[in-house]
Amino acid sequence: MEYNSPAAIYSGLIAGAIMLIPIYLGRMMMPEQMKMDLLKMLGTMMMPVGGMTYGIGLMIHAVMSIVFASAHAAFYLWLDIDSNYGIGIVFGLVHFIGTGMFFGMLSSSLHRGIRDGAVEAPGFFALKLGGATAMGALVVHIIFGLVVGGLYESFS
Repeated sequence: MEYNSPAAIYSGLIAGAIMLIPIYLGRMMMPEQMKMDLLKMLGTMMMPVGGMTYGIGLMIHAVMSIVFASAHAAFYLWLDIDSNYGIGIVFGLVHFIGTGMFFGMLSSSLHRGIRDGAVEAPGFFALKLGGATAMGALVVHIIFGLVVGGLYESFS
């Protein structure tokens, strides 16, 4: 198998978009339990809350989705394995572990929105935002890996 940049880009953008659906459905249906507003959190890293916050957050999320899907594809190549749904789930779990640790490192010194009080620091694995939010973060990363694992091979 060869690395396929367009396949990584397409699968990453689609997986990233699909990932947003359960995040915002959960926030609409259970706002007290699903506390992380991902696009606001990403947008307020760059600017104060305002009209462009969600647009900037969406652009950051799209770029991150491409980067992570590209990393998935690079690991497929490095490990000499074919992408599929099962391996995508495994990679989604690994992706969640890395992201969950990064969440714990977000602080007011690193994140403008946390410093300004616009968003709450999520803590390791988003546990400071409650168990439902942490479980939601796990599920959407598994979904991301599942979609990338399934689509990458299809686009190649």
